[in-house]
Amino acid sequence: MDVVRARHIARSGVDLHGDEAGDGPTVVLLHAGGERRQVWTPVVERLVEDGLRCVAFDQRGHGDSGGSLRRLDECAGDVAAIVDAEPGCVLVGASLGGLAAVAALGDPRTRAKVTGLVLVDVVPNLDAGRVRRFLDAGGLSDVYPDFIDDVLAHVPGLRQITTHLDIPILLIRAGRGSSLTDVEADGLLQLAPHATVTRIPGAGHLVARDEPEALARTIADLTTPWPALALLRELGAARVEHPGGDLLDHLERVRQLVADLGGGTRVRLAALTHATYGTDGFPHSLLPADRRSRLRAAIGRDAEALVYRYGACDRAETYPHLGATPLPITDRFTGEVVAVDGTDLADFALLTIANELDVVRHAALTTETVHGIRALITACATYVPEAAARALADRHLR
Repeated sequence: MDVVRARHIARSGVDLHGDEAGDGPTVVLLHAGGERRQVWTPVVERLVEDGLRCVAFDQRGHGDSGGSLRRLDECAGDVAAIVDAEPGCVLVGASLGGLAAVAALGDPRTRAKVTGLVLVDVVPNLDAGRVRRFLDAGGLSDVYPDFIDDVLAHVPGLRQITTHLDIPILLIRAGRGSSLTDVEADGLLQLAPHATVTRIPGAGHLVARDEPEALARTIADLTTPWPALALLRELGAARVEHPGGDLLDHLERVRQLVADLGGGTRVRLAALTHATYGTDGFPHSLLPADRRSRLRAAIGRDAEALVYRYGACDRAETYPHLGATPLPITDRFTGEVVAVDGTDLADFALLTIANELDVVRHAALTTETVHGIRALITACATYVPEAAARALADRHLR
């Protein structure tokens, strides 16, 4: 796994201790009551492999963090401080962590920096009687009795906060050992109709312990695009005209094409944001190339480097060399020529193919232009992995 780096946040009355690892879109992981941040370790390992940056703190009264567990608003303040230290993040909260996350999102300043919320076997619309029965059955009612009373007193407020959340919400339910009922899961959808609900059948309430691989896979598969989509909407991609709808429609279609062709996380994120700096064929830019740090925060350094390379490519200078390995790519902003090969070249080629396929499908083009694009796709196909080339031949070039 990537090198783990220690984190520390000093708050009035408590020092919060945590870790971070990886590079890419940031996921903040908040553990359940009675746990500590190390419960996320196998989840973090998989998420880092998938190109995400993970931040996990011990909550107050747990592990290396000081303080005591007394009130939910104190936990929410801790979450707000963690979020404030990030450029933006997806919040993942298990049980207590999920409730603290929802409470923190009641503050507009925190909400503005969160691009999505994942609730792991917890909902804000708790049924007090059922919660107490669940805790009694596990022998947990006497561990934090005052805190439990405080949390349940906050349920009306948590419901109200949830109704105002316009960020993506994912509820990951456990299987037979879940603390939730179908009624409560449906209740979340009534509060937030745009939420998504999925299930990990083999897990009990502590999903990170029981099924860390499945949990990590679910988080990565469903949440990775959220920071990029938030940035694209902020920058106005949905207001820019493009064949087949608007620019955001095009970007999402290209991402799906890359996924269909077997592209990994890096090239999928690059596909979703490939026109951020404009391209040689689409001059409208959402961000100037001197503000690349914003896109890096949303998709990670590796994916952003691919977006820049694609957007900066001088096609008149570069495309005549297609077929050469390495491929000399001329930067239209600087005039620099960079020799690209290996995975970088394969990802560049796959992104080029997916973009051109979408253009062919949705733009009004002359027969001559279509033939030229088909020739370009065929030339780029020599660089992509065999599986992608086969999928391309089977689905698109027959």
